[in-house]
Amino acid sequence: MSKSLRDQMPETTAFIDSLREAFGAEMINEQIRKGLKGEATFYASENGHELGTPWMQGEENAKD
Repeated sequence: MSKSLRDQMPETTAFIDSLREAFGAEMINEQIRKGLKGEATFYASENGHELGTPWMQGEENAKD
């Protein structure tokens, strides 16, 4: 049986939960969805697991 992401990335999920509490789940979940679709809005790495899109140095985040 494979572990859930909550089990695989406990520090990351705890941090995300605190962000959801502070800023609202809808806003945080939207940023995570964008990161999963390739936008540099969300990236996490923990215990050898990576999720989202890493931000690269020199990359422009603003859209023209």
